[in-house]
Order: sequence, then structure tokens, then C-alpha cells
Amino acid sequence: MLADRKIPFSESKEEEWEILKQKTEGGIELMLEDSQRWFLATTEGDGIRITSAEKNVRPLMVREPPLIEFDEFQRVAGVYNEAFFGGIGDLSGRLEAHNSSPNMRYLFMLIYYLI
Repeated sequence: MLADRKIPFSESKEEEWEILKQKTEGGIELMLEDSQRWFLATTEGDGIRITSAEKNVRPLMVREPPLIEFDEFQRVAGVYNEAFFGGIGDLSGRLEAHNSSPNMRYLFMLIYYLI
């Protein structure tokens, strides 16, 4: 499913970050494809807080709700298109982003659904 949307990111990715913060301002529930469980993303200050879904019947249990900040978003957005549209030789960037971003799966869903 995720491989059908290539995102034309801006150079700095600040525009896309602001779009995500606007769309999550009142809170939005999204599903993680790998577990079919739902999480709630809400703008909090300069970041986006991830918590367990409140309205959906299959919430993901988020024990320590992370606050995603711009630098983490920028790292993940930098490899988003390559992760789906690059060849097998392009996996090193995705692996590096995965190792440095514990919230990569949430960010992939936010990017896919909201940008």
C-alpha cells in the first residue's frame, strides 16, 4: 500500500513539517499498517506527540508517548521516497534513519496520510 505515493519534498522539509503540525493540531488517529492498530498524533508545542488511540476500537498501546521533533522528521523524510522507490542498493540510508529514529513507523504513516 505505501509504495503508491512518492512525495515531492521541499529541500529543507520545513514546509511539510508545518503541514503535519497543522493537520495534527486537534489530534488525528491513524493506523499502523504492520499491526492494524491505531495511534493518536497531536501537535504539542513544536513537536507531534504520539499516544494510544482514544476513539478507535483497536488502539495501539503506547506506554511512553514520544514527542517527535523536526530533526527526526527531517531524517525520516530524507529517506521516505528511497525506501519505496529506490533499488536494493539504496537500503543503507533507510537503515541509518531507522537506527536513529525510534518513531520511524509513525512518521511514515503521518507522511503517507497527511502530506
